[in-house]
Amino acid sequence: MCDLGNGVRGRRLWRVFLALACVLLVAAFGTVQAAHIHADSADTHANCTLCAAAHVTLHPVQTPMPAPAATVVSLLEAVPPSTVRNAVHTFALFTRPPPPEALPA
Repeated sequence: MCDLGNGVRGRRLWRVFLALACVLLVAAFGTVQAAHIHADSADTHANCTLCAAAHVTLHPVQTPMPAPAATVVSLLEAVPPSTVRNAVHTFALFTRPPPPEALPA
């Protein structure tokens, strides 16, 4: 019999290492992109790819239309609920009756 546990553990360790490396790279480059500065004090940084990526926005193709105004057709009066008890009493735990037995064909 051969022991396969060491190979599985090695692959699992490799995946964990790769996942941690990806998370650290995303965090590092996100920090660099957000906190970078330029030596010159120019207001436009057209040739800086980090500045261009930070200021990318979505431009809608068409402006959304405003919602149409609602018009009042008629007024409704609120009627208070009836206090007269219903003559038919329904059981609170009522369930449907069992299905009728199938007739033999």
